[in-house]
Amino acid sequence: MSVLDIILSVLLGVMAIIVIAQWRYIILARRDQHNLSRLLASLEEERPALAQMIRSIQDDEARRLIRNRSELVEKMLAAAVSGDPERSNAVLDEVEQLVAKRVEFMRQTRLIYERLQPRMIEHLRQKGLDDEEVETCCLYALGLNGKSIQTYTGDSRHYQNVGLIRKKLGLSEHDRNIDTFIRSLMR
Repeated sequence: MSVLDIILSVLLGVMAIIVIAQWRYIILARRDQHNLSRLLASLEEERPALAQMIRSIQDDEARRLIRNRSELVEKMLAAAVSGDPERSNAVLDEVEQLVAKRVEFMRQTRLIYERLQPRMIEHLRQKGLDDEEVETCCLYALGLNGKSIQTYTGDSRHYQNVGLIRKKLGLSEHDRNIDTFIRSLMR
């Protein structure tokens, strides 16, 4: 076997690996797009129930906030399904603008949870949590962890504050994570 044959064999092998990797990427992308399309269709089916729930909320500000967040989720799903980078960037810009005003975002999130998860909020209030502590719990309810919340809020005392929240909730340091506890209240 000549040097040229060896080089051609290596090149063919590398090209085969690249083609297989690209083919796999295309298949996974199609599967993801199909799954997102199904999720979007599911959300479309749920739209009437969500609209009815929004109409039943008496508080105009809460209704507006819930509608805006719902529309943002729909835009995110549509952008993901379309695969259009321009559309995705526009939605990401909208999300960044929403969360950039930290104090207002946390207040709005608390207000939304007060309307959509009243039992959770009532439980937190009965345990003596103030608005700021409830807002922190709402960030856990969104699915964030302590480190993410500390980074977002810029609060160097986050873990001490969460320690106080845990104490008010009757959770010891050996009990389950606060994020798991908060999400369990939403059921």
